[in-house]
Amino acid sequence: MSDRSRVLLATGLSGAIGQALVDLIHPSWHIIGIRHSAVNVKGPVEWIQADLREPLRMAEQVLSELDKLQIRQITGVVHLAGVVYSDMVINSTSSEWEQMMNVNLRSAFELVKIVKPRLLAPSSIVFVSSIDAIMASAMGPAAVYGASKAGLEGLMRHLAAEWGKDQVRVNTVMVGALADGMGVRDSRGEQELQRHITLGRLGRAQEIAPAIDFLLDNEKSSYITAHTLRVDGGVNLRY
Repeated sequence: MSDRSRVLLATGLSGAIGQALVDLIHPSWHIIGIRHSAVNVKGPVEWIQADLREPLRMAEQVLSELDKLQIRQITGVVHLAGVVYSDMVINSTSSEWEQMMNVNLRSAFELVKIVKPRLLAPSSIVFVSSIDAIMASAMGPAAVYGASKAGLEGLMRHLAAEWGKDQVRVNTVMVGALADGMGVRDSRGEQELQRHITLGRLGRAQEIAPAIDFLLDNEKSSYITAHTLRVDGGVNLRY
């Protein structure tokens, strides 16, 4: 049975990293996930159905469902959901820009803003970012995706500054290239990318989840806020 004294509200739990996180922290947390598809799925996650492509409506739906579930206090928030279209800037469409900004960035903003009155003191917010926020990828162009993740990094710092007085910590896990992650790649692209990674291999979702868990834990990381924890295998450490 889950520990209902620690409530985690999270997006993106149906992906590889999300599944690894659920496996790691259940049953230590009462986990509430937000996803677009049908919610009648058995497992350790209690699902709320909402579309992150429409952030304002999503936030309203989440608040309504939290009331129905009688969730008045939240200990942790994880924004893991993301979408990527990999293409040259000149070929990127306005629709792709809007969808990536809504899912990757604005949904995080609207979500934490709407649940702020329910965050306990202390509590923790963890955004999952990408190495594309600070460097161009060897696996192909991803400027719009990188811009959305860079925005997420900036949002993290400002939230940490504003909400620190309320004992709300806000941090980011910056993820490198994963063998089981999203994105467009081919075998030649992977081989080229691995040449830039100090550890010489792509990461795995199971290696990201512990970093998120660490920053979520209000005892293990109690004095850490406004921090970006890079879990990238040392990409581009060497030249």
